Amino acid sequence: MEDDFGYEGRRRIRIPLLERLRALPLVATGVFTAALIALILTTVHRPATWNDALPWEDQPSAAPVVAPVNPDAPAAHTPAPRTPAARPATTASASAVPSAGGTAPSPITATSPAPPPSPSPSPSPPVPPQQRTTRYEAESASRSQARTANDHTGYSGSGFVDYDNTTGGYVQWNVQGKAGTATLRLRFANGGCCHRTMDISVNGGTVHRGVRFDPTPRWDAWNTVTVTVTLTAGANTVRATATGREGGPNVDYLEVVQ
Repeated sequence: MEDDFGYEGRRRIRIPLLERLRALPLVATGVFTAALIALILTTVHRPATWNDALPWEDQPSAAPVVAPVNPDAPAAHTPAPRTPAARPATTASASAVPSAGGTAPSPITATSPAPPPSPSPSPSPPVPPQQRTTRYEAESASRSQARTANDHTGYSGSGFVDYDNTTGGYVQWNVQGKAGTATLRLRFANGGCCHRTMDISVNGGTVHRGVRFDPTPRWDAWNTVTVTVTLTAGANTVRATATGREGGPNVDYLEVVQ
């Protein structure tokens, strides 16, 4: 009886303890599961609590650093990207230039440079007035101590004037001219051995003294002496006076160029 009582008593005491130990993991699991569900529910209903718990969010964020604006500094010019298809033929769009106050940039339109002006043509030099040559035959002029002849060839007109072999013979022409300088051409022949001299006067005044008429190869060979005189407008007189004892050369005509 004692053994049986003792044995049965021990079995009754031992069996409830084992059953309690076996139920302990189930209880712990239940507690853990309940805590986890509570934590999830708390997180879903209050999501900000996790962010408030972050340590790096405790410090306030630093304010952005703004560079000081210098009003005297020129505005920066940033070229805008250009595409070949967007460029017009005569204008090019420039990038916007930001203002100092921070306003919205406005586009700047640059026109293509104008072509340089074509050089003006240089003025042409003035054309000098055309000169006129007028011929006066010696045989048609007035004369003294001289005669008209045609015994030599090569003369112009109907003949020429042959001076006498004396001093003072002359031939005088009445010519028309303009006020100003004129060129006189005397066509002559001197088949002698030496030169002969004459004075040239215009309107009664001697303008050239001792003009030389050099010898020519023969009396049929003619040459020209040129002198410059001043004429008045209208009628003028031109006289060729022999100054040597041999007289003057044979004179064919007088030409006035003016």
